Amino acid sequence: MLSLWNTAESRFVESKDGCILSPGPYIAHRGRNSTTPSPPILFEQSCRQSLILCPGATILVKDMFDIAGTKTTLCNRAWTEYHPVATQTAPCIQRLQDLGAWIVGKTRLNAMVIREKTMECVEFLAPYNPRGDGYQTSSGSSSGSCAGVAAYPWVDFAIGSDTNGSCRKPAYWNGCFAVRPTHGVLDTSGVASFCPFYDVPTFFGRDVSLLRKFATLWYGDSERLIKQPTRSAVGTRILYPTDYLPTQNAGQTRLIHSFVKDLESLLGIKRTELSLADMWRESKPDSVEETDLAEYLKTAGTLPYYKDAVQIAKDFVDGYKQKFDKAAFLHRDLRWRWEMADNVTPEERDEGWERIYTYRKWLLDNVFLEGTVLVLPVDEGKPSYRDDPPPPFGLLGGFSPLYVSPIAGTPKITAPISEISYHSQISQREEPLPISVSLASAPGTDLALVDLMHKTLEHGKKPVKVQTGRSIFGG
Repeated sequence: MLSLWNTAESRFVESKDGCILSPGPYIAHRGRNSTTPSPPILFEQSCRQSLILCPGATILVKDMFDIAGTKTTLCNRAWTEYHPVATQTAPCIQRLQDLGAWIVGKTRLNAMVIREKTMECVEFLAPYNPRGDGYQTSSGSSSGSCAGVAAYPWVDFAIGSDTNGSCRKPAYWNGCFAVRPTHGVLDTSGVASFCPFYDVPTFFGRDVSLLRKFATLWYGDSERLIKQPTRSAVGTRILYPTDYLPTQNAGQTRLIHSFVKDLESLLGIKRTELSLADMWRESKPDSVEETDLAEYLKTAGTLPYYKDAVQIAKDFVDGYKQKFDKAAFLHRDLRWRWEMADNVTPEERDEGWERIYTYRKWLLDNVFLEGTVLVLPVDEGKPSYRDDPPPPFGLLGGFSPLYVSPIAGTPKITAPISEISYHSQISQREEPLPISVSLASAPGTDLALVDLMHKTLEHGKKPVKVQTGRSIFGG
């Protein structure tokens, strides 16, 4: 099959009558050697039958991954203007192409891969979330990738990234499945990154039963993976952290508790309720004086990587000014972050990273033991409209539940488990709001974790496949 594909060049193509793609144009990086590609074979049909390749899988890619023949824009016009067309494709994307996947387009993201609320978007309009009233936030820097999966039935998967919530929050708001891998499983060459310690490529899908297959193929023979995980890898201890659960929303809490009961029933064990803050107080390293974990991590989660991000971007900022004799446009949140970073001394930066390394080791030694699965919420169970005024700039504390997996370097899967309703101020009617939950486990247990999520949803008769459009249940 691969011999039929023209891999030497990329071209703009349009779909025609009878094609399952919506109207183009698209950049077909794996199209047949003609001006118009034939409709791809649906992944759901073809990949189930293939043990090696995934021919026909349609995939969107976040516009921070290099694809030969195109520019990587980061949704910033100055960045696009300054950088040349990519001559090589990022290895993690090339692997998907080598497996026979169709890269049907690149997706928008938060400019420069950081916070950009909908009302803060200056150069590119934020992606639209198709769920509910169609005017909820798409949330997070991988929002375009996830919104595409939630909106278009002809998209099988989308590639995103995650720093401290960039894939999990879009999965929550757009009602899709998302998988964050163990740190180091995937090659990140050719991927724009301003925080290599946290950043990982991720993927989105609508069918949990296909996630393991996709992950197995994409991750390949990574040494970071446990190749043939047993029950003891994930599934002998359920941790329910009272620092984050229950949430403030009763409807959201009810659904999460229902999921946890399904997990208990499947595994034949009861959850262990505990407080990470209390555990830290009792078992923190002797070298650490601070007993308040939230205080210990208050600025450590963000300021050190802000400091490093400035240095990573300095070549671009300086080079742009020299080349065009003017400063590059940088949106307000990025300028605020850099102002914060300017006030951080090298010694404070080093101290911050030392705290992160210390907390990482403590999590791996005390929380992510063999067989452990940690249940975590993602976001608030209430509407968040596109036109809501953006909140003040602020630091995300390192004790946030969104930081647990990035700091520990562990895999995490986020799954929509049901919906609650809200009265929309836009449509003036009741609308569905997806509710998701996340599971995290020890490094290397990625495949076992995906299996566990699949079995739990199936066991509890919760959605193993979500639909596109207004509701995850269709309609």
